[in-house]
Amino acid sequence: MRFLPLFALALGGLLAPALAKTDTSGVPFRHPGILLNRAQLDLIKQRVADGVEPQKTAFAALLKSPLADLNYKPVPRATVECGPYSKPDLGCKDERRDATAAYSQALAWVVTGNETYARNAIRIMNAWSSTLTGGHLSDNGPVQAAWAAAVWPRAAEIIRYTSTFWAKEEIARFQKMLVTQYVPSLIDGCDENGNKEVAMAEALINIGVFNDDRIIFADGVRMWRGRVPCVIYLKSDGPSPLVPPSALPASAPWGNKGHYPPFVDGVLQETARDPHHANMTFASLVNAAETARQQGLDLYTEQGARIVAAMEYQAQFLAPNNVKPPQYLEFNLEPTWEIAFNHFHNRAGIDLPKMAKVILTNRPTGADLNHMVWETLTHGDIGAVGLPPPLSGAPK
Repeated sequence: MRFLPLFALALGGLLAPALAKTDTSGVPFRHPGILLNRAQLDLIKQRVADGVEPQKTAFAALLKSPLADLNYKPVPRATVECGPYSKPDLGCKDERRDATAAYSQALAWVVTGNETYARNAIRIMNAWSSTLTGGHLSDNGPVQAAWAAAVWPRAAEIIRYTSTFWAKEEIARFQKMLVTQYVPSLIDGCDENGNKEVAMAEALINIGVFNDDRIIFADGVRMWRGRVPCVIYLKSDGPSPLVPPSALPASAPWGNKGHYPPFVDGVLQETARDPHHANMTFASLVNAAETARQQGLDLYTEQGARIVAAMEYQAQFLAPNNVKPPQYLEFNLEPTWEIAFNHFHNRAGIDLPKMAKVILTNRPTGADLNHMVWETLTHGDIGAVGLPPPLSGAPK
């Protein structure tokens, strides 16, 4: 499969609408199964113990992070209010930091076996589930809910299925928080930039898995399928990008200050805005596809041509490739790409010559307090360990 033609990957995207109602309903979820499975967690632990790269260096970076501090203290709030440009910021950064810390502590627990990390993660999650009652308010409330709810279930899934420390009533309260304090902000999607709605899709998929809720999971899958074809351009789309079903073209702009990117394979909807927002979109759609794949649903193949094109498009402008970017466009290293690279290069055997060079310069990736968190540790050269076969009736 090393030189699998992109049109073969695109075929899955063409078939997706017809198969959208075959989302493995009635099949039990696999646990742990949000971004990571048990065999994967065990392999990460073994690689760190054996000093194998890139996990050795990536885990050392995690342990040095304040997010993995053994004395970490959460800052829960009853209501989180997030305005444009963080004005106001009433609990926004605190919530994202605490969710990311819970995930970081959960990973540290798995690798070290130190119970303090597991109990820290539980303490953080319990603090929020017993405090948050007023939801997410103001203009950026919905996307704030998406960023936090994309990460909370990652931590919760690891702790619930690798330890016995979290009480059943505390787990139930956390599940209730996800449904009552996050889902209402996510379920209707977003008619703005793609990074917001794809983050919502990821959050719904993760909540669905942790809560064993097939309806919420399917809502996230439908949202992903509706928006992802509209955030990465392919020439096969025609002279202009596809328009998402939930948005007017003007509300999901491809231009910035009157400047537009050249419409070539792999350009992302917010490429003209800045590299970070463009890759927030990329990371969310890949994270969601990874969790779906852990459950046997292969969203990767449905939009594989777009994902591969986006990686190679960006990588050409980064060292050591160093192609001069088009005027007005900027490209930087971002704390992502590892999960997608592992899937398409290491699992599927697709040649990604430009990104293969960039990945080595980008390691180890850190935590950006949104949803790009410790990707080198969790997926760097991990391959397909622990993955189930694609479920019968689901898109291959």
